[in-house]
Amino acid sequence: MTRFPESLARRVDEFKRSVSPSASTLILTHDYPDPDCMASAYGVAHLLSFWGAQHTVISFGGFIGRAENRAMIRFLNIRTVPYMLLELKDFDRIVLVDCFPGRSNVSLPAGIPVHAVLDHHIAGPLANLPFFHDVRQEIGAASTIITQYLRAAQCPIPEKLATALFYGIKTDTGDMGRDTSSEDLECYKDMFEIMDHSLLAKIENPDRDVAFFKMIHRAAQSMIAFGSLGYIPLGPVVSPDYVAEMADLFHSLEKIDTTVCCGIFKKNIFFSIRAKNRDEAGNNAEKIALALGGGGGGHGKVGAGRIPFDKAHEAEILSSFVDSFKATFNIAGAEGVYILEGDNTKG
Repeated sequence: MTRFPESLARRVDEFKRSVSPSASTLILTHDYPDPDCMASAYGVAHLLSFWGAQHTVISFGGFIGRAENRAMIRFLNIRTVPYMLLELKDFDRIVLVDCFPGRSNVSLPAGIPVHAVLDHHIAGPLANLPFFHDVRQEIGAASTIITQYLRAAQCPIPEKLATALFYGIKTDTGDMGRDTSSEDLECYKDMFEIMDHSLLAKIENPDRDVAFFKMIHRAAQSMIAFGSLGYIPLGPVVSPDYVAEMADLFHSLEKIDTTVCCGIFKKNIFFSIRAKNRDEAGNNAEKIALALGGGGGGHGKVGAGRIPFDKAHEAEILSSFVDSFKATFNIAGAEGVYILEGDNTKG
């Protein structure tokens, strides 16, 4: 078994004290959880059970839209309860994973006490917080932190959980291609030895509906290149997951260094940023979102955010969004070219 520094052992003990004893614990992720979110929550639930927790519930405020993510939930039997069906007063402890209280992507109301936070995103000042927190921005995936906790606590990791943790690390680090640390690589290798590879194959190759291929078509038609920056305005989407999914897919386009994709869902514009050579995607996402009254964050090469949207002022808000990201990336005067129609320009 991997040996861990004494500091990590102390941290795990402190986490245990912060969440124990408890008759009922809520494990909350951000509203539209990705594989790293779900694997982390799954791992925390398993750890708390190992420590004797009587009842744990995994929840989130939105829903899961991406086909791979739905397959992960189904094949790994990760049980969740919609946030809207919960009564917060029924829980003795609240643990946030892969998110931070007070951010725009978490449904937990302000003023509700949290007992522990395990995260790896930009979170602001961390001194003197009234709850246990382990927030390590240098780590590529929250699943890495949870894997370390499980190992340090000498908690057995079954195949399905190892599969989830491996997939969480894989997706959040782009298969170890971005924003990674030695800890990510170590846990990635560790879980690879335990996981169920046949289940992972089913998760990574799910059946897809026609809407997915229509979305690819829409993204290709709408993508505009401002030099080496690609902008994909998807318009209304049935799931915010499409925004990140299209950003990932079209970011592989040659000669594109940075990709910005956005979509309108309910009363928000969700956007994702991907960068190949820069390391400020998360900071830029936060900057863009804050300038427009929203919130955002991320890592060096991956960022995301959301801003308020009003249908009555759609053109104005979208124009402000474009102006904001063009100013952020220093391309304010750049002319845009549709990638499918190189001779047509759009400002």
